Amino acid sequence: MTKETARGMAVRILTRAEVEGAYVNLLLQKNLAKLADSRDRRFVTFLVNGTLKHRLTLDYALRMHLSKPMSSLPHEVRAILRIGAFQLLYVDNVPPAVAVNESVELAKSFPKFTGLVNGVLRKVMNKAWDFPWPDAKRETARYLSVRYSHPEWMIQHWLKRWGREETEALCQANNESAPTWIRTNTLKISREDLRARLIREGITVDPGIRIPESIRIQHFGAVDRLESFRQGLFMVQDESSQLVAHVVDPKPGQRVLDTCSAPGGKTTHLAQLMQNEGEIMAFDIHEQKLELINQSAQRLGITIIKPQFGDARDLPGVKPGSYQRVLVDAPCSGLGVLRRRADLRWRKEEQDLKDLPLLQLTILERAASCVEVGGDIIYSTCTIEPEENFDLVKTFRSAHPEFEAVNLADDLPFTLEDPRDIQQARKGMLQLLPHRHNMDGFFIAKFRRR
Repeated sequence: MTKETARGMAVRILTRAEVEGAYVNLLLQKNLAKLADSRDRRFVTFLVNGTLKHRLTLDYALRMHLSKPMSSLPHEVRAILRIGAFQLLYVDNVPPAVAVNESVELAKSFPKFTGLVNGVLRKVMNKAWDFPWPDAKRETARYLSVRYSHPEWMIQHWLKRWGREETEALCQANNESAPTWIRTNTLKISREDLRARLIREGITVDPGIRIPESIRIQHFGAVDRLESFRQGLFMVQDESSQLVAHVVDPKPGQRVLDTCSAPGGKTTHLAQLMQNEGEIMAFDIHEQKLELINQSAQRLGITIIKPQFGDARDLPGVKPGSYQRVLVDAPCSGLGVLRRRADLRWRKEEQDLKDLPLLQLTILERAASCVEVGGDIIYSTCTIEPEENFDLVKTFRSAHPEFEAVNLADDLPFTLEDPRDIQQARKGMLQLLPHRHNMDGFFIAKFRRR
Protein backbone atom coordinates (compact mmCIF):
# COMPACT_ATOMS: atom_id res chain seq x y z
CA MET A 1 0.00 0.00 0.00
CA THR A 2 1.16 3.53 -0.68
CA LYS A 3 1.53 6.01 2.16
CA GLU A 4 -1.35 8.23 3.26
CA THR A 5 0.00 11.34 1.55
CA ALA A 6 -1.52 13.58 -1.11
CA ARG A 7 0.46 11.79 -3.81
CA GLY A 8 -0.36 8.39 -2.33
CA MET A 9 -4.05 9.18 -2.37
CA ALA A 10 -3.78 10.35 -5.98
CA VAL A 11 -2.16 7.03 -6.90
CA ARG A 12 -4.99 5.07 -5.29
CA ILE A 13 -7.70 7.14 -6.96
CA LEU A 14 -6.11 6.82 -10.40
CA THR A 15 -5.62 3.09 -9.89
CA ARG A 16 -9.25 2.53 -8.91
CA ALA A 17 -10.41 4.61 -11.85
CA GLU A 18 -8.36 2.47 -14.26
CA VAL A 19 -9.03 -0.93 -12.71
CA GLU A 20 -12.66 -0.57 -11.63
CA GLY A 21 -13.84 2.10 -14.05
CA ALA A 22 -14.90 4.15 -11.02
CA TYR A 23 -15.91 7.78 -11.55
CA VAL A 24 -13.09 10.09 -10.55
CA ASN A 25 -15.30 12.90 -9.28
CA LEU A 26 -17.00 10.47 -6.86
CA LEU A 27 -13.65 9.02 -5.72
CA LEU A 28 -12.33 12.50 -5.06
CA GLN A 29 -15.44 13.49 -3.15
CA LYS A 30 -15.19 10.40 -0.96
CA ASN A 31 -11.44 10.50 -0.29
CA LEU A 32 -10.67 14.20 0.07
CA ALA A 33 -12.62 14.38 3.33
CA LYS A 34 -9.86 12.24 4.89
CA LEU A 35 -7.33 15.04 4.40
CA ALA A 36 -7.37 17.81 7.01
CA ASP A 37 -5.23 20.29 5.07
CA SER A 38 -7.07 22.15 2.29
CA ARG A 39 -3.78 22.50 0.40
CA ASP A 40 -3.46 18.71 0.30
CA ARG A 41 -7.03 18.39 -0.95
CA ARG A 42 -6.34 20.87 -3.75
CA PHE A 43 -3.09 19.11 -4.63
CA VAL A 44 -4.75 15.69 -4.87
CA THR A 45 -7.47 17.10 -7.11
CA PHE A 46 -4.87 18.84 -9.26
CA LEU A 47 -2.72 15.71 -9.60
CA VAL A 48 -5.61 13.37 -10.38
CA ASN A 49 -7.31 15.61 -12.93
CA GLY A 50 -4.08 16.74 -14.57
CA THR A 51 -2.66 13.24 -14.84
CA LEU A 52 -5.90 11.86 -16.24
CA LYS A 53 -6.36 14.69 -18.70
CA HIS A 54 -2.82 14.30 -20.09
CA ARG A 55 -2.59 10.52 -19.72
CA LEU A 56 -2.03 9.67 -23.38
CA THR A 57 0.76 12.27 -23.72
CA LEU A 58 2.36 11.12 -20.47
CA ASP A 59 2.33 7.49 -21.60
CA TYR A 60 3.89 8.50 -24.91
CA ALA A 61 6.69 10.36 -23.09
CA LEU A 62 7.25 7.52 -20.61
CA ARG A 63 7.45 4.89 -23.35
CA MET A 64 10.50 6.69 -24.72
CA HIS A 65 12.39 5.59 -21.62
CA LEU A 66 10.78 2.21 -20.87
CA SER A 67 12.20 -1.09 -22.03
CA LYS A 68 8.87 -2.84 -21.43
CA PRO A 69 5.28 -1.88 -22.30
CA MET A 70 3.28 0.18 -19.79
CA SER A 71 0.63 -2.55 -19.85
CA SER A 72 3.09 -5.01 -18.29
CA LEU A 73 3.48 -2.87 -15.15
CA PRO A 74 1.18 -3.05 -12.11
CA HIS A 75 -1.58 -0.44 -12.22
CA GLU A 76 -0.18 1.32 -9.15
CA VAL A 77 3.25 1.62 -10.74
CA ARG A 78 1.72 3.06 -13.90
CA ALA A 79 -0.08 5.64 -11.76
CA ILE A 80 3.17 6.53 -9.92
CA LEU A 81 5.01 6.99 -13.22
CA ARG A 82 2.23 9.10 -14.71
CA ILE A 83 1.93 11.35 -11.65
CA GLY A 84 5.70 11.79 -11.58
CA ALA A 85 5.89 12.59 -15.29
CA PHE A 86 2.94 14.98 -15.01
CA GLN A 87 4.77 16.99 -12.35
CA LEU A 88 7.99 16.99 -14.38
CA LEU A 89 6.41 17.99 -17.69
CA TYR A 90 3.45 20.16 -16.75
CA VAL A 91 3.99 21.61 -13.27
CA ASP A 92 6.33 24.53 -12.64
CA ASN A 93 6.00 24.93 -8.88
CA VAL A 94 7.13 21.41 -7.93
CA PRO A 95 10.95 21.05 -7.99
CA PRO A 96 11.89 18.21 -10.38
CA ALA A 97 14.01 16.47 -7.76
CA VAL A 98 11.06 16.47 -5.36
CA ALA A 99 8.76 15.00 -8.01
CA VAL A 100 11.24 12.17 -8.65
CA ASN A 101 12.08 11.49 -5.00
CA GLU A 102 8.45 11.44 -3.88
CA SER A 103 7.60 9.04 -6.70
CA VAL A 104 10.44 6.74 -5.67
CA GLU A 105 9.13 6.79 -2.09
CA LEU A 106 5.72 5.69 -3.34
CA ALA A 107 7.33 2.96 -5.44
CA LYS A 108 8.97 1.43 -2.35
CA SER A 109 5.66 -0.29 -1.74
CA PHE A 110 6.53 -2.22 -4.93
CA PRO A 111 10.25 -3.02 -4.36
CA LYS A 112 10.72 -4.76 -7.72
CA PHE A 113 9.90 -1.51 -9.52
CA THR A 114 11.64 1.10 -7.35
CA GLY A 115 14.70 1.19 -9.60
CA LEU A 116 12.56 1.36 -12.72
CA VAL A 117 10.56 4.32 -11.40
CA ASN A 118 13.74 6.12 -10.36
CA GLY A 119 15.52 5.50 -13.67
CA VAL A 120 12.62 6.33 -15.97
CA LEU A 121 11.62 9.54 -14.18
CA ARG A 122 15.20 10.77 -14.05
CA LYS A 123 15.36 10.35 -17.81
CA VAL A 124 12.09 12.25 -18.15
CA MET A 125 13.54 14.98 -15.90
CA ASN A 126 16.69 15.26 -18.01
CA LYS A 127 15.10 14.95 -21.46
CA ALA A 128 11.85 16.81 -20.68
CA TRP A 129 10.05 17.42 -24.02
CA ASP A 130 13.09 16.51 -26.10
CA PHE A 131 11.66 13.51 -27.95
CA PRO A 132 10.20 12.93 -31.45
CA TRP A 133 6.49 13.52 -32.04
CA PRO A 134 4.41 11.88 -34.78
CA ASP A 135 4.66 13.82 -38.04
CA ALA A 136 2.16 16.68 -37.82
CA LYS A 137 1.53 16.77 -41.59
CA ARG A 138 1.52 13.11 -42.56
CA GLU A 139 -0.11 11.83 -39.34
CA THR A 140 -2.19 14.83 -38.32
CA ALA A 141 -4.77 12.88 -36.29
CA ARG A 142 -2.14 10.86 -34.44
CA TYR A 143 -0.03 13.95 -33.78
CA LEU A 144 -2.94 15.90 -32.30
CA SER A 145 -4.05 12.84 -30.36
CA VAL A 146 -0.64 12.37 -28.74
CA ARG A 147 0.17 16.06 -28.36
CA TYR A 148 -3.13 16.97 -26.68
CA SER A 149 -4.08 13.63 -25.12
CA HIS A 150 -7.39 12.91 -26.87
CA PRO A 151 -8.54 9.57 -28.35
CA GLU A 152 -7.59 9.43 -32.01
CA TRP A 153 -11.15 8.63 -33.15
CA MET A 154 -12.30 11.87 -31.52
CA ILE A 155 -9.62 13.86 -33.33
CA GLN A 156 -10.51 12.30 -36.68
CA HIS A 157 -14.16 13.14 -36.09
CA TRP A 158 -13.37 16.81 -35.46
CA LEU A 159 -10.82 17.11 -38.28
CA LYS A 160 -13.49 16.13 -40.81
CA ARG A 161 -15.80 18.86 -39.53
CA TRP A 162 -13.46 21.71 -38.62
CA GLY A 163 -10.00 21.06 -40.06
CA ARG A 164 -6.61 21.19 -38.33
CA GLU A 165 -6.57 24.71 -36.89
CA GLU A 166 -9.93 24.66 -35.12
CA THR A 167 -9.54 21.07 -33.93
CA GLU A 168 -6.24 22.00 -32.30
CA ALA A 169 -7.84 25.04 -30.67
CA LEU A 170 -10.62 22.83 -29.27
CA CYS A 171 -8.10 20.33 -27.88
CA GLN A 172 -6.16 23.14 -26.22
CA ALA A 173 -9.36 24.47 -24.63
CA ASN A 174 -10.27 20.99 -23.38
CA ASN A 175 -6.91 20.77 -21.60
CA GLU A 176 -7.29 24.05 -19.73
CA SER A 177 -8.41 24.14 -16.11
CA ALA A 178 -12.16 24.53 -15.86
CA PRO A 179 -13.26 27.63 -13.94
CA THR A 180 -15.71 27.26 -11.07
CA TRP A 181 -18.94 29.17 -11.59
CA ILE A 182 -21.76 29.55 -9.12
CA ARG A 183 -25.35 30.68 -9.58
CA THR A 184 -26.71 33.23 -7.13
CA ASN A 185 -29.89 32.04 -5.44
CA THR A 186 -31.90 35.19 -6.06
CA LEU A 187 -34.73 33.81 -3.93
CA LYS A 188 -32.51 34.62 -0.93
CA ILE A 189 -29.91 37.19 -1.97
CA SER A 190 -28.84 39.52 -4.79
CA ARG A 191 -25.69 38.82 -6.77
CA GLU A 192 -24.03 41.98 -5.44
CA ASP A 193 -24.79 41.05 -1.83
CA LEU A 194 -23.56 37.48 -2.42
CA ARG A 195 -20.39 38.86 -3.98
CA ALA A 196 -19.74 40.98 -0.89
CA ARG A 197 -20.50 38.02 1.36
CA LEU A 198 -18.04 35.74 -0.47
CA ILE A 199 -15.32 38.38 -0.34
CA ARG A 200 -15.75 38.50 3.44
CA GLU A 201 -15.29 34.71 3.44
CA GLY A 202 -11.91 35.23 1.77
CA ILE A 203 -12.92 34.11 -1.71
CA THR A 204 -11.81 35.72 -4.97
CA VAL A 205 -14.91 36.56 -7.02
CA ASP A 206 -15.60 37.81 -10.55
CA PRO A 207 -19.23 38.44 -11.60
CA GLY A 208 -20.07 36.93 -14.98
CA ILE A 209 -20.93 39.17 -17.91
CA ARG A 210 -23.25 36.74 -19.72
CA ILE A 211 -25.56 35.39 -17.02
CA PRO A 212 -27.06 37.80 -14.47
CA GLU A 213 -26.78 35.31 -11.58
CA SER A 214 -23.28 33.99 -12.34
CA ILE A 215 -20.12 34.53 -10.31
CA ARG A 216 -16.72 32.95 -10.90
CA ILE A 217 -15.01 31.93 -7.66
CA GLN A 218 -11.37 31.10 -6.89
CA HIS A 219 -9.35 30.21 -3.77
CA PHE A 220 -12.36 28.80 -1.97
CA GLY A 221 -11.29 25.41 -0.54
CA ALA A 222 -14.23 23.01 -0.20
CA VAL A 223 -17.45 24.64 -1.41
CA ASP A 224 -19.74 22.62 0.85
CA ARG A 225 -17.88 23.91 3.92
CA LEU A 226 -18.69 27.54 3.14
CA GLU A 227 -21.39 29.02 5.35
CA SER A 228 -22.89 30.84 2.36
CA PHE A 229 -23.31 27.48 0.61
CA ARG A 230 -24.89 25.85 3.65
CA GLN A 231 -27.33 28.74 3.90
CA GLY A 232 -28.43 28.09 0.31
CA LEU A 233 -27.19 31.36 -1.14
CA PHE A 234 -25.78 29.76 -4.30
CA MET A 235 -25.51 26.65 -6.46
CA VAL A 236 -22.36 25.46 -8.23
CA GLN A 237 -23.20 25.51 -11.94
CA ASP A 238 -21.28 26.41 -15.10
CA GLU A 239 -22.42 29.43 -17.12
CA SER A 240 -23.43 27.28 -20.11
CA SER A 241 -25.70 25.22 -17.89
CA GLN A 242 -27.13 28.38 -16.31
CA LEU A 243 -28.06 29.63 -19.77
CA VAL A 244 -30.55 26.79 -20.31
CA ALA A 245 -33.13 28.00 -17.75
CA HIS A 246 -33.06 31.48 -19.25
CA VAL A 247 -33.88 29.99 -22.66
CA VAL A 248 -36.72 27.98 -21.12
CA ASP A 249 -37.92 31.32 -19.71
CA PRO A 250 -40.54 29.94 -17.29
CA LYS A 251 -42.98 32.33 -15.66
CA PRO A 252 -44.26 32.33 -12.07
CA GLY A 253 -47.30 30.08 -11.72
CA GLN A 254 -46.64 27.98 -14.82
CA ARG A 255 -46.60 24.18 -15.10
CA VAL A 256 -43.11 23.01 -16.11
CA LEU A 257 -41.89 19.51 -16.96
CA ASP A 258 -38.19 18.61 -16.61
CA THR A 259 -37.78 15.18 -18.18
CA CYS A 260 -34.16 14.37 -17.19
CA SER A 261 -33.69 16.46 -14.08
CA ALA A 262 -31.01 15.02 -11.79
CA PRO A 263 -28.86 16.25 -10.15
CA GLY A 264 -31.07 19.35 -10.25
CA GLY A 265 -28.97 22.34 -11.27
CA LYS A 266 -31.26 23.40 -14.10
CA THR A 267 -34.39 22.30 -12.23
CA THR A 268 -33.68 24.54 -9.25
CA HIS A 269 -32.77 27.40 -11.59
CA LEU A 270 -36.17 27.06 -13.28
CA ALA A 271 -37.84 27.29 -9.86
CA GLN A 272 -35.74 30.34 -9.06
CA LEU A 273 -36.82 32.13 -12.25
CA MET A 274 -40.42 31.20 -11.41
CA GLN A 275 -39.97 32.92 -8.03
CA ASN A 276 -40.88 29.58 -6.44
CA GLU A 277 -44.45 29.88 -7.75
CA GLY A 278 -46.09 27.20 -9.91
CA GLU A 279 -45.15 23.54 -10.35
CA ILE A 280 -42.13 21.68 -11.73
CA MET A 281 -42.51 17.96 -12.33
CA ALA A 282 -38.92 16.66 -12.28
CA PHE A 283 -38.41 13.17 -13.72
CA ASP A 284 -35.29 11.05 -13.61
CA ILE A 285 -34.58 7.41 -14.33
CA HIS A 286 -32.12 7.11 -11.42
CA GLU A 287 -34.21 7.01 -8.27
CA GLN A 288 -31.25 7.57 -5.94
CA LYS A 289 -30.37 10.80 -7.76
CA LEU A 290 -33.78 12.28 -7.08
CA GLU A 291 -32.68 12.70 -3.47
CA LEU A 292 -29.99 15.10 -4.73
CA ILE A 293 -32.75 17.30 -6.14
CA ASN A 294 -34.61 17.18 -2.83
CA GLN A 295 -31.47 18.12 -0.91
CA SER A 296 -30.65 21.05 -3.21
CA ALA A 297 -34.22 22.31 -3.20
CA GLN A 298 -34.36 22.19 0.58
CA ARG A 299 -31.04 24.01 0.92
CA LEU A 300 -32.11 26.69 -1.58
CA GLY A 301 -35.54 27.15 -0.03
CA ILE A 302 -37.46 25.84 -3.06
CA THR A 303 -40.83 24.12 -2.59
CA ILE A 304 -42.40 23.81 -6.07
CA ILE A 305 -40.30 20.91 -7.40
CA LYS A 306 -41.94 17.47 -7.40
CA PRO A 307 -39.28 14.80 -8.06
CA GLN A 308 -40.72 11.83 -9.92
CA PHE A 309 -39.06 8.48 -10.64
CA GLY A 310 -39.57 7.43 -14.24
CA ASP A 311 -38.03 6.86 -17.66
CA ALA A 312 -38.10 9.99 -19.82
CA ARG A 313 -39.06 7.80 -22.78
CA ASP A 314 -42.32 6.98 -21.00
CA LEU A 315 -43.01 9.80 -18.50
CA PRO A 316 -45.59 7.67 -16.70
CA GLY A 317 -48.72 9.51 -15.66
CA VAL A 318 -48.04 12.63 -17.73
CA LYS A 319 -51.01 13.59 -19.90
CA PRO A 320 -50.61 14.94 -23.44
CA GLY A 321 -50.57 18.70 -23.81
CA SER A 322 -50.47 19.35 -20.08
CA TYR A 323 -47.37 21.57 -19.66
CA GLN A 324 -46.54 25.11 -20.73
CA ARG A 325 -42.77 24.55 -20.64
CA VAL A 326 -40.97 21.24 -21.23
CA LEU A 327 -37.21 20.81 -20.85
CA VAL A 328 -35.34 17.86 -22.32
CA ASP A 329 -31.79 18.03 -20.97
CA ALA A 330 -30.95 14.82 -22.74
CA PRO A 331 -28.38 12.16 -21.83
CA CYS A 332 -25.50 12.68 -24.25
CA SER A 333 -21.85 11.93 -25.00
CA GLY A 334 -20.74 14.91 -22.90
CA LEU A 335 -17.98 15.90 -25.32
CA GLY A 336 -18.58 19.57 -24.57
CA VAL A 337 -17.38 19.27 -20.97
CA LEU A 338 -14.07 17.44 -21.41
CA ARG A 339 -12.14 20.21 -19.63
CA ARG A 340 -14.40 19.72 -16.60
CA ARG A 341 -14.53 15.91 -16.59
CA ALA A 342 -10.96 14.64 -16.78
CA ASP A 343 -11.91 10.97 -17.19
CA LEU A 344 -14.71 11.46 -19.70
CA ARG A 345 -12.54 11.40 -22.82
CA TRP A 346 -11.40 7.88 -21.93
CA ARG A 347 -14.92 6.64 -21.15
CA LYS A 348 -16.51 7.49 -24.48
CA GLU A 349 -16.41 5.46 -27.68
CA GLU A 350 -17.20 6.36 -31.26
CA GLN A 351 -20.19 4.01 -31.18
CA ASP A 352 -21.82 6.30 -28.59
CA LEU A 353 -22.34 8.92 -31.29
CA LYS A 354 -24.31 6.35 -33.27
CA ASP A 355 -26.32 4.88 -30.39
CA LEU A 356 -27.28 7.98 -28.40
CA PRO A 357 -29.37 9.85 -31.04
CA LEU A 358 -32.05 7.15 -31.05
CA LEU A 359 -32.46 7.45 -27.29
CA GLN A 360 -32.43 11.25 -27.47
CA LEU A 361 -35.03 11.35 -30.24
CA THR A 362 -37.30 8.93 -28.37
CA ILE A 363 -37.18 11.13 -25.28
CA LEU A 364 -37.76 14.29 -27.32
CA GLU A 365 -40.76 12.74 -29.11
CA ARG A 366 -42.42 11.73 -25.83
CA ALA A 367 -41.68 15.11 -24.24
CA ALA A 368 -43.13 16.94 -27.24
CA SER A 369 -46.48 15.24 -26.71
CA CYS A 370 -46.67 16.88 -23.27
CA VAL A 371 -46.47 20.47 -24.59
CA GLU A 372 -49.72 22.41 -24.71
CA VAL A 373 -50.64 24.54 -27.72
CA GLY A 374 -48.65 27.78 -27.45
CA GLY A 375 -46.19 26.09 -25.09
CA ASP A 376 -42.44 25.63 -25.58
CA ILE A 377 -40.11 22.65 -25.67
CA ILE A 378 -36.40 23.14 -25.07
CA TYR A 379 -33.79 20.53 -25.97
CA SER A 380 -30.29 20.79 -24.52
CA THR A 381 -27.13 18.71 -24.32
CA CYS A 382 -23.59 19.20 -23.03
CA THR A 383 -22.05 17.90 -26.23
CA ILE A 384 -20.73 19.47 -29.43
CA GLU A 385 -21.57 16.61 -31.79
CA PRO A 386 -24.04 17.39 -34.62
CA GLU A 387 -25.42 13.83 -34.56
CA GLU A 388 -26.82 14.58 -31.11
CA ASN A 389 -27.70 18.21 -31.78
CA PHE A 390 -28.40 19.82 -35.17
CA ASP A 391 -29.02 16.54 -37.01
CA LEU A 392 -31.33 15.25 -34.30
CA VAL A 393 -33.36 18.46 -34.14
CA LYS A 394 -33.68 18.44 -37.94
CA THR A 395 -35.08 14.90 -37.78
CA PHE A 396 -37.53 15.92 -35.05
CA ARG A 397 -38.72 19.03 -36.91
CA SER A 398 -39.33 17.13 -40.15
CA ALA A 399 -41.64 14.75 -38.26
CA HIS A 400 -43.34 17.49 -36.22
CA PRO A 401 -44.28 20.51 -38.33
CA GLU A 402 -46.55 21.64 -35.50
CA PHE A 403 -43.45 22.98 -33.74
CA GLU A 404 -41.93 26.23 -34.99
CA ALA A 405 -38.51 27.67 -34.14
CA VAL A 406 -38.25 30.38 -31.50
CA ASN A 407 -35.55 33.00 -32.07
CA LEU A 408 -33.19 32.30 -29.16
CA ALA A 409 -31.79 35.81 -29.27
CA ASP A 410 -35.05 36.96 -27.67
CA ASP A 411 -34.42 34.81 -24.57
CA LEU A 412 -30.66 35.05 -24.13
CA PRO A 413 -29.46 37.29 -21.29
CA PHE A 414 -26.58 38.51 -23.46
CA THR A 415 -26.10 39.70 -27.05
CA LEU A 416 -24.68 37.36 -29.67
CA GLU A 417 -21.84 38.82 -31.73
CA ASP A 418 -20.63 36.02 -34.02
CA PRO A 419 -22.67 35.99 -37.27
CA ARG A 420 -22.67 32.18 -37.15
CA ASP A 421 -24.32 32.25 -33.72
CA ILE A 422 -26.87 34.85 -34.80
CA GLN A 423 -27.86 32.78 -37.83
CA GLN A 424 -28.26 29.67 -35.64
CA ALA A 425 -30.30 31.53 -33.03
CA ARG A 426 -32.80 32.75 -35.62
CA LYS A 427 -33.48 29.09 -36.41
CA GLY A 428 -34.06 28.30 -32.74
CA MET A 429 -30.67 26.71 -32.06
CA LEU A 430 -27.33 27.64 -30.48
CA GLN A 431 -24.11 25.64 -30.22
CA LEU A 432 -21.61 26.87 -27.65
CA LEU A 433 -18.01 25.72 -28.13
CA PRO A 434 -15.23 25.86 -25.51
CA HIS A 435 -12.64 27.30 -27.89
CA ARG A 436 -14.96 29.94 -29.36
CA HIS A 437 -17.04 31.01 -26.38
CA ASN A 438 -14.80 30.14 -23.41
CA MET A 439 -17.71 28.22 -21.90
CA ASP A 440 -18.56 24.55 -21.57
CA GLY A 441 -19.74 23.10 -24.87
CA PHE A 442 -23.56 23.17 -24.85
CA PHE A 443 -26.33 22.91 -27.40
CA ILE A 444 -29.75 24.51 -26.89
CA ALA A 445 -32.81 24.44 -29.17
CA LYS A 446 -36.27 25.93 -28.57
CA PHE A 447 -39.56 25.32 -30.39
CA ARG A 448 -43.14 26.44 -29.84
CA ARG A 449 -46.23 24.33 -30.46
CA ARG A 450 -48.50 26.05 -32.98
